[in-house]
Order: sequence, then C-alpha cells, then structure tokens
Amino acid sequence: MGNNMRTSFLGRRSLLAGLLAGVVALAVACGHDDAARPRLVVFAPASLTDVLPEVAAAWKAEGGLDVAFAFGATSKLVPQILEGAPADVLVSADEAWMDKLAAGGKADGASRAVLARNELVFVVPVGASQPPTGPAALPGPLGKLALAGENVPAGKYAKAALEHAGVWAAVAPRVVRADDVRMTLKWVSAGEADGGVVYRTDALADPKVVVAFAFPADAHPPITYPAAVVVGSPRAADAARFLAFCRGPTAQAIFGRRGFAPAAR
Repeated sequence: MGNNMRTSFLGRRSLLAGLLAGVVALAVACGHDDAARPRLVVFAPASLTDVLPEVAAAWKAEGGLDVAFAFGATSKLVPQILEGAPADVLVSADEAWMDKLAAGGKADGASRAVLARNELVFVVPVGASQPPTGPAALPGPLGKLALAGENVPAGKYAKAALEHAGVWAAVAPRVVRADDVRMTLKWVSAGEADGGVVYRTDALADPKVVVAFAFPADAHPPITYPAAVVVGSPRAADAARFLAFCRGPTAQAIFGRRGFAPAAR
C-alpha cells in the first residue's frame, strides 16, 4: 500500500473510530435513568479495556453493583462528562485530564486516587525485519510510525519520550495519529504502520506485535491512572466503594496479572 493510500486509509479509520467512540459513550451514558440507574457507569481509557471488566466481575462477585463501561480516549471522555454525560466514575490515563475535570467542578477530590501505573514501549509487527533497538534507531528505515492523538495521554507521553530522545523532528513527518492507544496498537498489529508507541499492557494484549524496546521512565511524565467519583452521581457512595475495591488486594492482583504496576509505590 502506497504512503498516500495508507495515510488516507488510516485517516478514515481514525475518523470512524472517533465517531464510534462518541456514540458508544453516549449510548452507555444515556441508556440509564439518572434517578435510579441499576448499575455504575464508568468512563475509562482504552488502555484499560481488558483489565477493568475483569476487575468489575470480581467486584460483582463480592456483592458489588453491575458496571457499564464507556472506553475511549480520555481527551474525548472528559469533555462528554463536562457537557453532562451521566457517568458515575472517570478513570483518566493521565493527571492533566483529571485536573480538567476537577477544574470543571465534576471530580470529587476526596475520592481521587491512582488505580495503577504503566510503561511506554515501542512495538513492531511480529516478524518485522531489523526492529529498532532504541529511540536513536527510529529515524532509520522504518516507514509510518503510529502514535495516539496529540491530546490523548498516550500520544502526549509518546511525543515527550521522542523529544527526550532527540528524534522527534526526524520522525514527525512519518507519524500517523490514531484516535486512542488501542487503535495505535491495531494499526501496528495489522501491518498498517511499521511501528508504534503504546503502553506495555497494550503490547501484552496483542500476540501480533512484539516490544522492540521500552522508553526510560524519566523520558516522559509518570504514566498513572487517576480515578474519581463524578460530582452529581446518584450512586456516589457505590462509586467510591468501587474505587476503593480497585485499590484493594483483589483488584490490584488483577492489574498486576495484566502487566500494570501497582497503584502505590
């Protein structure tokens, strides 16, 4: 596939993914009556797509409520909540977007806490010839490099890491931006991009990619997942209990099995 055709295809995929993410989040949020919803509604980043449902199943097994999730880029979820989408909990992929929710008066500060941590890695398709061994090799023969969007936490972490390595100016013309980190992963997995920057947990979730190298922890801001009860939630007490469960031993063991670092260090 030529570069122009590939970029066009990726662009259409990104636009479609963005539209679908908005529809899914809106459908989940609006599918419940505000006064008496039968379950918690949790807005969460795409990188938690695999682990949070497993945590929610463990929570339910211990007597907790059902949990409905809306997964997507934090940069899209936070504006939806600020515009009135009736979420009970937000889990953010960085502190900055949680700060924006707090500034908008929608994050309960007393409930805010980090649920887990992650690591940034560079992935290539399985079988790739001459995978890069470090950031310094990225200006070399690789073609398209997939990153999450500029306002998406994973995309911001990736740019910071590439700038720290001194290679951003060289690779920027070959960067294609995905709607969220899971779309970034899919592009690399499908061979539609020659490599990409994702979280280590995303790489572990897809057998069609391999980790070429990990970025140093000091190359970007710490990757944390802060969470908070949304102000105005009619199930605030249950939401707070769910977040406490997420920080407890049962949930933290699940996060650990999925490759996440512990909430507390």
